[in-house]
Amino acid sequence: MERRLLEASLTGDVQNLHQLLSENPLILHTVSLASSGNPLHVASAHGHIDFVKEITRLRQDFAKELNEDGFSPMHMASANGYLETVRELMKVDRKLCRLQGRENKTPLHLAVIKGRVDVVSEILSACGECLEDVTVQRDTAMHLSIKNYQFEVIRVMVDWIREMKKEHVLNMKDDHGNTALHLATWKKQRQASSLSYLP
Repeated sequence: MERRLLEASLTGDVQNLHQLLSENPLILHTVSLASSGNPLHVASAHGHIDFVKEITRLRQDFAKELNEDGFSPMHMASANGYLETVRELMKVDRKLCRLQGRENKTPLHLAVIKGRVDVVSEILSACGECLEDVTVQRDTAMHLSIKNYQFEVIRVMVDWIREMKKEHVLNMKDDHGNTALHLATWKKQRQASSLSYLP
């Protein structure tokens, strides 16, 4: 990516973006495919909401691109807990919630791993089917929440599971044949395994 465009993305400087566009109207069309991402990746990773809005207005297709690490802008915003950025990206396309990145991880998976409760709730309110998405190791978001000791996320997800009547998710098995409750018990997570709402 051109250095000045990268700087504008890193700082979230929309005015600088417009200056660059006035100098080179094709600058957003010449972003190198070999780069570590497009300007939307960078702005999303840093939570620069105004820059994200402007880039998605100009190039919505950037929202679906994976960077060299296998993550989309939605993955990055979810992992970093930038709720407003997640909301803005979902306006582009709600299917971004289910976009699979490296190891088939979705934005929900990354939000769960990092314990981003608000982002988890936002994604589930837009796309309850995300609960059923699995990684390469067949881990659901519930498996990942237990593996990463994210007890508040577990509580929130179980509430969503009940509300959406998707209790079958709790019985989904990973590559080793473990359900979420098996994992909680095996990892001796009393806080997770003794919760009355887990079947």
